[in-house]
Amino acid sequence: MPLPNYAPSSNKIMPVPKKAGRKAPAEVPPVYEPNIHDPTTRADLMKYWIPLSLDDKTAQKLLWISESNLKVSRMSEEVCPYPMRPERYEHSPQVLCKEGLLGQRGYWEVDYGGWVVIGAVYESMGRKEGQCGLGENESSWGAGWAGSCYQVWHNGENVEVGLPLCNTMSIYLDQPAGIIKFFIVEGEEEAEKAVRLIHKFKTNLKEKILPCFWVGSKSFCWIRKKEGQEQEGCRKGDME
Repeated sequence: MPLPNYAPSSNKIMPVPKKAGRKAPAEVPPVYEPNIHDPTTRADLMKYWIPLSLDDKTAQKLLWISESNLKVSRMSEEVCPYPMRPERYEHSPQVLCKEGLLGQRGYWEVDYGGWVVIGAVYESMGRKEGQCGLGENESSWGAGWAGSCYQVWHNGENVEVGLPLCNTMSIYLDQPAGIIKFFIVEGEEEAEKAVRLIHKFKTNLKEKILPCFWVGSKSFCWIRKKEGQEQEGCRKGDME
């Protein structure tokens, strides 16, 4: 991604072995209702919350997955010993989520530190050769902090948005309606949190969409859990 290399230091995070135990029941997404008003408040957006987890089979080798597949980190140029797989990103420091959206709406929030782009891609987007970076092609959409403003990317073109730096970003996606909205999430306490729109895309989303993360050097991205679910280790110190 052609963004400034703005990246505070971060502690090394190693992959954590999976623990055996009972899985929490999967959340069932709401039945899709067409022709509803676009949600604009955080309270309305939260109705479409979807739980996500990072797919380490797609993680490029500079990226380290931890915290039960909720956190991706990059420490300089150190390589994680992942096995070679056809679905893994080869050059772009990116990782996808296991969960995708097709025929539904979804909303998710992400804490981050450093040089990070969050976004959404077609499941069929290339991962080996050519323009595979988030927002560099017609199959992906991304947004991230660029040092003095936010930049939004699609098909190699960008828009600058003058909003203040915020350590939490979010995405709302309505796949059937072709809507992708990027937000910053402000406020410390859960009851005080509010969203501010960075940018809205209105397009024709023809395929299944996957959440995607591009991570620069000495940076991290941490998928948030819904209110009431424990977010272990996500402290203020992780943002600095």
